[in-house]
Amino acid sequence: MEALRQQISAMRQSFFDEDILDTHIFQLEQVEHISDPSLFEDFVNVYLRDSTKTLAIIEEEIANNPVNYMDLDKYFHQLKSSSNCIGANKVVNEAKKAIELCKEENLEAAKASFEKMKVEHTTLKTKLQAYLEVK
Repeated sequence: MEALRQQISAMRQSFFDEDILDTHIFQLEQVEHISDPSLFEDFVNVYLRDSTKTLAIIEEEIANNPVNYMDLDKYFHQLKSSSNCIGANKVVNEAKKAIELCKEENLEAAKASFEKMKVEHTTLKTKLQAYLEVK
């Protein structure tokens, strides 16, 4: 049991050390013990499901010709907001960049930022799913 606690603690610390997550998500984890034993897992799963859908929508929007920058901006804001709630630092930072690039109507740079965002999201998703399995 102690080894499992240490593993969970090490995984949690790696989120901070790698700047993948901040403390927002783990504050929710502390609340779950009081109110609902599955609250943390449900919250993570909803975030992962919804953010994955938003990424797919953004990918479609970027492929449009011509690009509707207002719609693209709206979806980047949506992703930034949901990622901010969970404390997904790297996803939020890339979303902020992409929002600025949309304002400049710099499609190529926005696409590059989006590709980085997808990588960061995949890393986050993989690590969160592993964390939930151990937890």
